[in-house]
Amino acid sequence: MPDAGVLATLLLLVGLFLLGLEFFIPSFGMILVVAVLSLIISFWSACKAWWGVSPWFFWTYIALLTVGVPGTLMGAIALIQKSSLGKRMILRPTPTTETSDSVSLKTLVGKRGTSQSLMTPGGIVLIDGERIHAESIGMLIEPNIAVIVVATKGSRIVVRPCTDRDMESEHSSVVETATDADPPLADFDSESEQEPNRLDFDIPED
Repeated sequence: MPDAGVLATLLLLVGLFLLGLEFFIPSFGMILVVAVLSLIISFWSACKAWWGVSPWFFWTYIALLTVGVPGTLMGAIALIQKSSLGKRMILRPTPTTETSDSVSLKTLVGKRGTSQSLMTPGGIVLIDGERIHAESIGMLIEPNIAVIVVATKGSRIVVRPCTDRDMESEHSSVVETATDADPPLADFDSESEQEPNRLDFDIPED
């Protein structure tokens, strides 16, 4: 039978090895049970060999056991993350870059629409003939209320009811657009004043 000190050292190494091996070989916990038993017997053998006889060896063993168990676990986790099996088992966080949906929603900021349902605060609004999930800015909005998009929040837009100022600004923009689009009438008036009796055909002379 080996010496208790040698047995404690060997079982410590075997227990740490099996503890790390549990992450790579599916054994339904059997390898973990054997690893724990090995570490328990190793600790008992260390107490029998060095407790009260060689304090330096005993506390060195305790330090190795204290550092070895978490170090083995962390090393096994780091290795399995780099393996193909670990990449399939561990869920990676989604990238934080903006998606095309969030970019397209930002183009709706400033547009007006109509609430299609009771918003408490979430609901549906109709903008440019499209039903879109929206959220009000902390207030209840009744159906068929004119709203304006003020921001985006995740996959939703944030709206608020339109005010009289919003309506006035919209009306003024429409009037300005119509004024710019109208053709100048000064030329027509000047032509009509210069030639009031102009005919489109010649009168034959007798």
